Order: sequence, then C-alpha cells, then structure tokens
Amino acid sequence: MGVQREPGQKGVNWSNIAVGGIMNMFEVTTLGQPLEVLKTQMAANRSQTMVQALRSVWARGGVTGFYQGLIPWAWIEASTKGAVLLFTASEIETATIGMGLSPAAAGLVGGMGGGIAQAYATMGFCTCMKTAEITRHKQAAAGIKPPSTWAVFADIYRREGIAGINKGVNAVALRQMTNWGSR
Repeated sequence: MGVQREPGQKGVNWSNIAVGGIMNMFEVTTLGQPLEVLKTQMAANRSQTMVQALRSVWARGGVTGFYQGLIPWAWIEASTKGAVLLFTASEIETATIGMGLSPAAAGLVGGMGGGIAQAYATMGFCTCMKTAEITRHKQAAAGIKPPSTWAVFADIYRREGIAGINKGVNAVALRQMTNWGSR
C-alpha cells in the first residue's frame, strides 16, 4: 500500500485520510453506485439477465434509479471507508516496519488490517442502510407506503440484533482483506 509520510513526520498524516475519503466518494458517485444497484437487482432477481436488470432499474426511476441509496448512505460509507482504510493501513505499516518487518511485508499486513477495519467499522452498517433505502424505493414503486429508513433499520435490529445489521460482513472483511493486502 505504501502510505507515505513526510520526512521526520510523527503521528497521523491527515491528508492521507482526506484523500482516502475523497477517492472513495468519487468512485461511488461515478460508476460504483450504479453497478452496486445493478448487482443488487440481479441478486434479488436471479432469473433476470443483465439487460432485464438494467431495464428494471431504469423503470424505477431512469438514471436516478441507478443512484438509489447514494445519498446519504453510500456517500457516508465511501467517505468513511476510505479514511479508515488509509489510516489503519498506514498505522499498521508504520508499526510493523518498526518491529523489523520488511516494507513489502509491512505493506501486505497493513493492507490486510486496513481492509478488515474498513469492513467492520463502516461497511456492514452502511450496506444495511443502503439496502433499507432501496427496499423503501421498491415498496413505493409498488404503491405501498414505505416506512422510514430508520424504521426499517430498527426492525432489522429488533428481529436480528447486531448480527442482522452486519449480515455478510465477515465475507466482506475477507474480501477487503485480500483485496487491500494484495495491493
């Protein structure tokens, strides 16, 4: 990963944290969210082809259909997960180099730790909230008065607890760990 410090710098490099958040905001706003919505549509409707899924999402709101859940949840997730990743990876990398690990090994360990922290600190909760928002839009499109996003969240929490909010986060943590560790 190789997060850089200024010569003689001690402590956190806040510009790395800001860059991480900004980069992720740009990614999710351009193609990240439309592809995430398309993936969710296809996962929920396994018999649909990609063209059918594109048409279904388009029917729910045209271009804006592809941005369901972007504001605020995808932006919150994007800005925080990038910052968490770069902060954690940088701190782990610095600590492991100080323990005598080579820069390459420290980068691997830092990336892995950053990916895990990213998943557990931000992605589970935000994914739950984005899913709640998309569910609300589907209900509204079907003519059903949807509950608020927070009401959907509270219902999930009441029924399934913290495990329901973070459903699938262990798989996400493994994915993020291998993803960022390999970079």
